[in-house]
Amino acid sequence: MGSITIEANESGRLWAEDPEAWERLCTPEGCPMCGEDPHPEWILAETETCKVSAWREAVLPGYACVVSKKHVLEPFDLDEHDQVRFFLDSMATARALAKLFSPAKMNYEIHGNTVPHLHMHLFPRMPGDIYVGYPNHCRTVFVRSEDEIDRMRQAVRSELGRRLVG
Repeated sequence: MGSITIEANESGRLWAEDPEAWERLCTPEGCPMCGEDPHPEWILAETETCKVSAWREAVLPGYACVVSKKHVLEPFDLDEHDQVRFFLDSMATARALAKLFSPAKMNYEIHGNTVPHLHMHLFPRMPGDIYVGYPNHCRTVFVRSEDEIDRMRQAVRSELGRRLVG
């Protein structure tokens, strides 16, 4: 297997280099996740607490993102009730993806240093995936078909069950 070179990206640069722009992003008015979703067709499911998205282009075939409906930067900024609901919705989504993709391991990531809005990345890791032996650093793109996204939607909606809204 070839090597992967990790290069610097924009992650974290804004809060370090332009604190005023960072502060704007930290408000619901300046947050790109708080506005209308430019790709509603990529929303797999919605609960009271979150939206689950799977974009057409992804770093791994089974990647999905669970996004809080409330604009908070940290999980601890949610009240306890919403913390539990966000986590349970995230785990139900991860379970659905695990059933669909049968990964060797599911990776969970919460950062927020590029977009300061609570969201959890779910990465089903497969034997032989491009990142084996390396951290997932989001430098590769897989393009998923509508059918693949639809299968993810069905699996996630089935697992979330009664918690679904809309």
